[in-house]
Amino acid sequence: MKQLLGFAVLTGPLFLIVLWVPVCLALAFLVGKKFIKKSLTLKITGGLAVFLIALLLPVSDEIAGRIYFNHLCETEAGVKVYQTIELPAEYWDENGTPKFYVNWDAGLGEKYSLIREDGSFPSLFHINDAGFKFVEKTSGKTLGEVVNFRFFGGLIFRSFDTSNSSISCELREQIINDIFIPENKTSGVNHGNNQ
Repeated sequence: MKQLLGFAVLTGPLFLIVLWVPVCLALAFLVGKKFIKKSLTLKITGGLAVFLIALLLPVSDEIAGRIYFNHLCETEAGVKVYQTIELPAEYWDENGTPKFYVNWDAGLGEKYSLIREDGSFPSLFHINDAGFKFVEKTSGKTLGEVVNFRFFGGLIFRSFDTSNSSISCELREQIINDIFIPENKTSGVNHGNNQ
């Protein structure tokens, strides 16, 4: 029974497409035949335009939302580093990769906090203005922050997505590399990807 339910959930959007395409074709034919009284070429062109508009209408919020999300990622998302922290060799592996990528609490969680900041959703596109701040626990000083956005998809995608997943222009690893650097290195240089 669970397999059948899973199959129905996965094929649900395809079933809607199979039903929607004939509706769009019928609408295009109706508009071309009944409402356009000019030449055959104009009827075909008008019917094709109606078909494409009707076909894309249910996913237009997905398309527009993704365009706006990409614009936000390119223009407003990013990393701001206010202070770098030099860490001794025990925090780095032999390749220069931070050991605290795997387990933050075991490495730096006692001294520094990673604070997630979730913003609100605009009602039209379901884009969340979320980010991260790295804060020194004792002083409360912000070491750096990430301006980030998450896109949860259009109405149809959200209707069939049971996991509430999103895509993100997240820059968390980059900020870790920019704030925490090995001792005896020049501040501000990204050393997390040494080869």
